[in-house]
Amino acid sequence: MLHNTFYPAEDGNTETIVMLHGFGGNSRIWKYQVPLLLKHYNVLTIDLPSHNEGNLRLSQLEVSLDAISREILAVCDEYNVRHAIFMGVSLGTIFVKYIEAFYPDYVDFGILVGAVATVNVLLRGIARLFSKIGDKLPFAAVYHLFSWIIMPGKLNEESRSIFRKCAIALNKKEFKLYMHIFNQAFRFSKIFEKEHHPENTYISGRLDSCFRKRTVREAKSSCGRMIQMASCGHVCNIVQKDRFNELMMKLLDRDCSLMAE
Repeated sequence: MLHNTFYPAEDGNTETIVMLHGFGGNSRIWKYQVPLLLKHYNVLTIDLPSHNEGNLRLSQLEVSLDAISREILAVCDEYNVRHAIFMGVSLGTIFVKYIEAFYPDYVDFGILVGAVATVNVLLRGIARLFSKIGDKLPFAAVYHLFSWIIMPGKLNEESRSIFRKCAIALNKKEFKLYMHIFNQAFRFSKIFEKEHHPENTYISGRLDSCFRKRTVREAKSSCGRMIQMASCGHVCNIVQKDRFNELMMKLLDRDCSLMAE
């Protein structure tokens, strides 16, 4: 079973939020959100395969979006969480969307932070290249390059730092396998953006150079709500944690007045 932590709500509320981190990270990425959320919600954080020491590895599974999604839902079943709010960041948003598409009964609504949607030719090419030769290159160099591509500049310095510290649990083999997952994710996103998912809210930084434009398109075509945070990069919940937390709590309170900044 995937590494996970369940935090019971301090006020006894039975509503649960399932939180999924992005590639290379682990549930520490939510360290600014969990203390706030557990005041009123049960919180279930789940580490993706190969992330966090001692966790189930992707190489032990079928390398597919469906296999990983089923492992996520197995954790939910363990805690009898059959219907929840799902919140993902970066690659974690792909699994939120996949579960919505193929296991919809589990999802109340989704909060998609720095969502991964369809991408440009450059990023698709990088993922394909690393899926073929990623295990033949110096791992540290590859990882630093990958983090800079997704989170460039000084603004994203803390996000990159957390990203690299959490990457210790990965190795060349697992990294290469995840490039195959990214390629599947890009193809899946082309399908998902044609579906109807008004239950989703997308939160992206206006300075997210890799994913923002395609995410805006996906939100519009799938009838989701789009919130763009000013002066913010890819990992919004770290880069502007206070503003993000304010938006997050309003979303959880079903505040329909939220708009792009």
